Amino acid sequence: MKRIAHTLCYIFLLCFIANGQDKSKQEKKVTKEYEEYDLKNYKSEPSDRLILEVSHTGWLNVPKGITMNWKSIGFNVALMFDKSIGRSNFSVGYGIGFFNHNFHSNADFVYRYDSLQKHNITDIIPKTNNYTVNRFSQRIVEVPLEIRFRTKTISKFKIMLGGKIGYVFSDFRKVFDDKGHFKFYDTKNMNYLRYGVVARIGVEQFCLTASYYFSEVFTKRGPDGIIPYSVGIAIIPF
Repeated sequence: MKRIAHTLCYIFLLCFIANGQDKSKQEKKVTKEYEEYDLKNYKSEPSDRLILEVSHTGWLNVPKGITMNWKSIGFNVALMFDKSIGRSNFSVGYGIGFFNHNFHSNADFVYRYDSLQKHNITDIIPKTNNYTVNRFSQRIVEVPLEIRFRTKTISKFKIMLGGKIGYVFSDFRKVFDDKGHFKFYDTKNMNYLRYGVVARIGVEQFCLTASYYFSEVFTKRGPDGIIPYSVGIAIIPF
């Protein structure tokens, strides 16, 4: 009888230990699953890889008498890589972009020859004849580099700060005035190098965006101190 009792106690003890081990394994599994979805330890997936921007584009420090038109709207498309920095809220973004920068104004581009230096100088003066369209457009290929911050919440708040360098591969003036319709390419004394800073702030797929360039629009043979900028809205599908 005692032997049977000892056997039953032994079996009960084994069952208790086995049950405890199973419970411990389940707790570890739950803890592991929790850690996988723990917001503090979660490694963000790549995002903000396609950026579409619609912006008001313009120039700062224009010559006296030059007024800008509200029609100055530009477009930017950027394809980006997004690399997380460990399991932090930060990542690095880099890629390539194409920017169409437009400047609608009353500006007329005129050239004069410097006989001493033996080269043409570009001046900007107000147009004197009637016109319906007077647009100067630049198409720029750019390489952006950004530091990005995103919250690990359901609705992600994000801030992106960085710089970009680019090259103006096309420029032209489109003029509709009382003399006819004209399109002028390759403006003289253009500075084809572009570099500046860019910033975005927003939630999920929508951000406010702004860019400011340190490089001037013209070389030393053109108007001095003219700086391009843009302010607008960015749509980020993914």
